[in-house]
Amino acid sequence: MNARTLQAAINKAERFLDLARELQAHFHSGYFNGSKTSGATRRASMDLTRALADLRRPT
Repeated sequence: MNARTLQAAINKAERFLDLARELQAHFHSGYFNGSKTSGATRRASMDLTRALADLRRPT
């Protein structure tokens, strides 16, 4: 772990949380599929997963 990977993980987490909160605000039914926001949230989740894996990788 170094400062760069830590900051990248923080940035990805903040992006994911912003999108997830936006998606949650538009929640009207039991499903979130099919919107731009849901797709962006899924992508942000995958990016966050990758950043967290990079954070755990020994340097």
